[in-house]
Amino acid sequence: MIWADLAAVAATILAVAFLVPQLVKLARTGDPAGVSPTWAAIGAVSNAAWFAYLVSQRLWAAAPSALPIIAFYGLTLVYLRRAGAPARGAVWRGMVWASFLAATLVVGSWNALGLVLGFSFGLQMAPSVWTAYRSPVPSGISPGTWWIGVVEAVLWFVYGWARTDVPLQLFGAVYLVGSALMLARYYATRRRFAVAAA
Repeated sequence: MIWADLAAVAATILAVAFLVPQLVKLARTGDPAGVSPTWAAIGAVSNAAWFAYLVSQRLWAAAPSALPIIAFYGLTLVYLRRAGAPARGAVWRGMVWASFLAATLVVGSWNALGLVLGFSFGLQMAPSVWTAYRSPVPSGISPGTWWIGVVEAVLWFVYGWARTDVPLQLFGAVYLVGSALMLARYYATRRRFAVAAA
């Protein structure tokens, strides 16, 4: 299934590009409004677990995507901290999440870890969605990041479907919903940005 591998390669490229708009916006503006440090911490941990899972399942076309994302989430956390966002609690929550994932693997299996990871993007996205929807003017959100997320989610779903990998299909579906919610919040409050700036 060459087309499935091509979908995974395209998704990998988008995965690397996913956080670039958010990093650029944070570096340029120093505005963390609507961006969650917990999202970045849990994202780094989840992607480390995804890498281990993908290698265990010999899904070689997908495995490389996780490694640069770990670094990008780490950089996002650094930029958020520099912008004054509270990061210490996020790091602790990331450590708790890592412990839970390790326990899932020890008690269950690689398949159990994969299923948890498939659903877990909802957990990873929840702090972002929560922060964006609680912020009256989520001006720190980069819509480019979430548009990339929409396309990447579809590609991962297609790859998971072609490879009959349920965790990747779940990941793609949850990722798509989370990205759509972030874009909805951004565009629903965009007019407030100009008012806040004035």
